Amino acid sequence: MRWRNWPLVDGMAWSWAVLLGILIAGGFAFWYGSPLVAVAVVAALAVVLWQFLLPVTYEVTPLGLRRYALGRIRLVPWQAVRAYQLRPTGVVFFQNANPTRADQLISLFVPYPDDEDEMLVAVRLYLSHATEVPRRG
Repeated sequence: MRWRNWPLVDGMAWSWAVLLGILIAGGFAFWYGSPLVAVAVVAALAVVLWQFLLPVTYEVTPLGLRRYALGRIRLVPWQAVRAYQLRPTGVVFFQNANPTRADQLISLFVPYPDDEDEMLVAVRLYLSHATEVPRRG
C-alpha cells in the first residue's frame, strides 16, 4: 500500500490559509523588526511546516513503513515501533512501549490513506507486538 500526502494541495479549501499565515507573520516581523528578521521568521516557519508544504509519500511493507520525502527514503522497521495510537486522521508511532507526553516530540505521525481500513489492518497485522495507546480525552 502506497499513498501520497500533500496537505497544501489536497486540502485546498483551508490549506492556503497556512501560507497566508506564514506571509502575515513575515510581514509583522518586517514591520516591527527588519527584513532580516522577516526572512528568519518565514524560513523558520517553512522548516517547521515542511511536511505540510511538500509532498510526502508513505508505503507500508512487510519490513516496515517507508517515508519518501525530499528525495530521501526513511524506513521505520516494525520492530522499532513499541506503541501506537490511532487518531481520527492518522496513526502515531512511538519508540517507547509506555510513551509520555515528551515522546510525542520524537514520534512519527502517518496520515491515513484514502482507504483508512487498509491502514488499520496493516497496523494490527504488523504491530501485534506493540501496545495500543488509548487516546487521552
